[in-house]
Amino acid sequence: MATTSRTVKFNCSTTSPKTCQEVEITLTAPKDDSVSQVIVSGNIQAPGNEIEDITFECTGGDVYKAKYVPSVVGRHCLTVNYCGMPCSNSPTMILVAPLGELKTTLVGGPKFSNPHDIVEVDNDFIIANKGNHEVVVTDRSGFLKNKFITPTLSHSQTFEPYAVAVQEDMIVVSDLENRRVIQYNKDWIPLKQIGDEHLYRPTGVAVDEDKKIFVADGQLSSVRVFDADGHLIKTIGWEGSKPGELLKPWFMAFNSKHQLVVADCQNCRIQIFNAVTGEVVDCFKVQLDGYDMNVRGLAIDKHDVIYITAITNTKRPFKKTECAMAYTIEGEFLGRFGSDFFYPRNIRVMEEDGESLAYVVDGAHHRIMVYKL
Repeated sequence: MATTSRTVKFNCSTTSPKTCQEVEITLTAPKDDSVSQVIVSGNIQAPGNEIEDITFECTGGDVYKAKYVPSVVGRHCLTVNYCGMPCSNSPTMILVAPLGELKTTLVGGPKFSNPHDIVEVDNDFIIANKGNHEVVVTDRSGFLKNKFITPTLSHSQTFEPYAVAVQEDMIVVSDLENRRVIQYNKDWIPLKQIGDEHLYRPTGVAVDEDKKIFVADGQLSSVRVFDADGHLIKTIGWEGSKPGELLKPWFMAFNSKHQLVVADCQNCRIQIFNAVTGEVVDCFKVQLDGYDMNVRGLAIDKHDVIYITAITNTKRPFKKTECAMAYTIEGEFLGRFGSDFFYPRNIRVMEEDGESLAYVVDGAHHRIMVYKL
């Protein structure tokens, strides 16, 4: 019996479905007169360690089939047993891609101007509306509720809000033109100005649980880390292309292990750092159709799936692709979605009414596109 079980295999209609796409699993039982009753069973372990049993039915003769519809993006582990023994190709990994169905488009009221970032707070959005030199607060439809224009340092400079991060009662905004990060309270009262002596072109920002402020600098090709009082405590990375080095980093986020994941834009890759030591943990290239992709926006969902916005690293316009992409934390490509972007900026993943949604900031088209994942 053991010899027979080792030769039994099952087939999947696809091992790279999208969410909501049905996967059919088929097993043909081998002829074995010593088996009085054929029992085929299986289960799927989805991201988040949720295990779901799948039921096989005999569809005629020796053929057994089961169906599975994934609802979560990421790695799904499929295990199938034949008469109590694992099949020879069990377990099998199924890499589930985002559905990527456009749900709605936010254009603002009044219209957005070159937006760069969006953050959810309570039931509202905070948006870095860079083209109008302001940070705006909108409702879920993108209509204006409030806006904030921070005084500049000189008449020759304008407020250039690039990225926003929120941690409890702290709101942090990077100001590209003025080489600083501004810390506000929830009432949008500026509390302090951070990093003007240590920053040159601040881009993405992130705040950890201890309220340390991580600031990517596109000109200095590094991440500067400040304590809550605004004191520089360390620098992560430096200019270069080796692991641990950066070249014009853009947005970044923390995963569930409290590691810092960085969009290493001009190196066309994603890098993961130990946020405490600053040491690189992992890095992987981002490519599409054989072309390197400049990584721009970056978000991480609750299962550590990495979502990015990217543009083909080429000077040939007819070869240029602008899209959103998804990867596992191990660097496995899951899929792409979105089209007709014009210089996309950041991307955020949010949960709303039981759905996972990706908000893609389509900067030069002055809009934010919302996709079902």
